[in-house]
Amino acid sequence: MTGPTVMRVAPTVEWAQRRDRIFLTINVRDCPKNYKLDIDNKKITFSGNNEQGNKEYVLDLDLYGAVNKEKYKMLASDRSIQLCLTRVEEGEYWPRLLETKIKCHFLKTDFNKWKDEDETDDEDESANWESMMNNMNIGGTELGSEDEIADSDDDDLPDLEDDKDIEKLE
Repeated sequence: MTGPTVMRVAPTVEWAQRRDRIFLTINVRDCPKNYKLDIDNKKITFSGNNEQGNKEYVLDLDLYGAVNKEKYKMLASDRSIQLCLTRVEEGEYWPRLLETKIKCHFLKTDFNKWKDEDETDDEDESANWESMMNNMNIGGTELGSEDEIADSDDDDLPDLEDDKDIEKLE
């Protein structure tokens, strides 16, 4: 007699990066306590079983660059494990998360956390948007110049009805 069949699957992993850190989200359902996570300089391994015991999540990531295995933050829930890893060398963005150039079906970009390399972390987007709108050259003239194009909306409007005409109707 055989026991229940256990299916081995690779969990979906989402990632994003900054110049000094890597964000990883390992999406595992119903695996709140039954897991093992190892973080090494260039390797991350994860294994765990769901509560029903019919799925075994297995993950083995060989990273493109080195991370500080002592300095990382982790937030675990019953749906995912989120990691914030500190890179050993701050600098240019990695061209990919993994050392290999082979496309992995379980690895996806986390666009909710992604910032391009030329964006700064402390940049206030609303102030940047206002600045961009103020610097736009609308209609070929600079705002506030004396050569502004006349706008017909600025003309005085005639009265719609004369008060005398209203009295006659009554």
